[in-house]
Amino acid sequence: RTALALGADRAILVESDVELQPLAVAKLLKALVGRESPQLVICGKQAIDDDANQTGQMLAALMRSEERRVGKECR
Repeated sequence: RTALALGADRAILVESDVELQPLAVAKLLKALVGRESPQLVICGKQAIDDDANQTGQMLAALMRSEERRVGKECR
């Protein structure tokens, strides 16, 4: 919601009834990125369960794309 309040055109909420591991989430996001063709994908730096910081890195690897690491502020 914060991104939308700051001017993002749209957002997509992905929900699941089952617990997913980071690789499964990355694969799901890869399919979503393939379908939606966004200009930018922002993944969180921390997870509430294990704080592993894996999904964004796995997504970049699956997409054979560059990944930009931790950012705290965007202007």
